[in-house]
Amino acid sequence: MSNSQTFVIKTLKRMNLKGGTVIDGFATTGITNTIASECILHSINTQLVATIQSSYFSQLSVVRNSIPYFPVRIYANEELKTSIFISEISMDPSLYFFIGTTMLNWAKENECDLIISSSSIVNPPEQANAAGSKEYSIVGIGNTVGARNRLKDAKISLLKNGTIGGIPAVLLNQSSQLGIDTVILLVKIIEGIPDFRAAAELSTTISRLVPGVSCNVPLLLQEAEKIEKEITKIKTQDTESEMNAYG
Repeated sequence: MSNSQTFVIKTLKRMNLKGGTVIDGFATTGITNTIASECILHSINTQLVATIQSSYFSQLSVVRNSIPYFPVRIYANEELKTSIFISEISMDPSLYFFIGTTMLNWAKENECDLIISSSSIVNPPEQANAAGSKEYSIVGIGNTVGARNRLKDAKISLLKNGTIGGIPAVLLNQSSQLGIDTVILLVKIIEGIPDFRAAAELSTTISRLVPGVSCNVPLLLQEAEKIEKEITKIKTQDTESEMNAYG
């Protein structure tokens, strides 16, 4: 099973993204990065530039404002040289390698220099209380000296030891040979506290790495529960036996 057999990228609009950044909105653990990516997407005036189609995906059409969309899409802002991969379906772990390499190949073809991905680390409430803090903390890891310097310049602490799984691991392991800097942000969240507050912290951290990129955090927090419920519902529904209408 090769990438070309697994996924088909349908280009809808060409943009000059040379030297730019790709933000990974696929959720490997939780939906924190999906919410953060959606917030950035709507805050920087992006345009839909491509869809990703596959027989291995749940066959789902996401309807928003009466318009149907493929559940896996790529948005971009040419002025900011920033693109965002968005997915509203759960991915089987067996597809992680192919998703990661598809993203890397697309970034290479569009001459992007940086990929930012993220994952969540869940702390039980008792650990957070023992530490005396209920604030979210974010650490990062970079695949190259250049990527690690980006983190240091943005005042983001480096992960010393640990493991990273899922799509972020694929991006981290495979990107160096393509000459693309990759940064993985690990969000330490508190069990039982909604993902959207961690997402606000994550999106703010991404904005420190990519000049011009922003997230309307007050609006995110205002709409947070609605967004979180919608994404969770999309990800958990059985698309083979159920149709959902959003009024």
